[in-house]
Amino acid sequence: MPTQVCRAKSPEGEFLRTAGIDKHWVTSNGYMSVVSPGGKYLGATAAKGYEEFLKLPEDERKPGAVQVPDLKPGEELIPAPPPGGLVLKVHARFLGVDDKGALRYAKAEDFPLMESKNTWNLFLQPNTEYMWLTQEEWKSLVPAAPVRGGTMNVAPAIVERMARFHLTPRRAMTSEDGILRKDAVKTARMTLVVEEVTAERIRLRVDGVIHTGTEFNAAEATTPNGPLAFGFATPLRGILDYDRAKNVFTRFDVAAPGEVWGRWGDANGKSLFAERPGKTPFGFAFELAAGDTPTDRLPPGGNGQRAESAGYFSRP
Repeated sequence: MPTQVCRAKSPEGEFLRTAGIDKHWVTSNGYMSVVSPGGKYLGATAAKGYEEFLKLPEDERKPGAVQVPDLKPGEELIPAPPPGGLVLKVHARFLGVDDKGALRYAKAEDFPLMESKNTWNLFLQPNTEYMWLTQEEWKSLVPAAPVRGGTMNVAPAIVERMARFHLTPRRAMTSEDGILRKDAVKTARMTLVVEEVTAERIRLRVDGVIHTGTEFNAAEATTPNGPLAFGFATPLRGILDYDRAKNVFTRFDVAAPGEVWGRWGDANGKSLFAERPGKTPFGFAFELAAGDTPTDRLPPGGNGQRAESAGYFSRP
């Protein structure tokens, strides 16, 4: 849970503090906090939580015993997806190159600065977050009069958002932040090409390019502690399918098999274990979020307030 929610003078913050879980975090090993509807901490496992729940008075356990009012305007601290909008799941992953020059999953031995290489299996797994499009934005991706071979440019606001908030390799190091300034975006363009038109479907091919940070300079892409000259460049390739009867996208697959270079500076500007010399592969992939789990409602970058304050929905 974002720190600002735990500290906020709001119904959400008060609930977390009352339950004593304002300093607890969801973890990859399954650690959890079980809380009663009334805000009582019941334990750190489902079994223990159920055991403690049965000890509560019946008037606290029966259905409807606790009424949770809707949040008033301005009280909701974690933003919700825009009404009628589109949610995309974004996967980010370090990659490597095999002896034939083909892409593969990264291995610990690909990172010369990584110590205790056997402990970094989770670090090398995909990092997942979410991108939001407003209803107006996703509708702008549908050609009004589709003709096979026709092309259209994606709105700069959408492509810049991808570049600044989602196609940032440092996001693989954390579930929050990694937001780029506008002037870090050197190139951001995406074109849709109509590949197929039927009464039921429009298929669009994605073609684009993103470049953020510096130009590649081999002399500056050194490790450890070489000059800070971080950069990332990637093509954009994908397929979008639009259902004309239902007026919805049924497929939104976009891949960004890019390359990253330069120094992954930490808070003190020193090299991090993620750093590799030269240009190295790093991949992203976008797909439609099913929308049937709470995680599909997570805000961009894991912290919606930070994304909003950085201009997530602003136009270039």
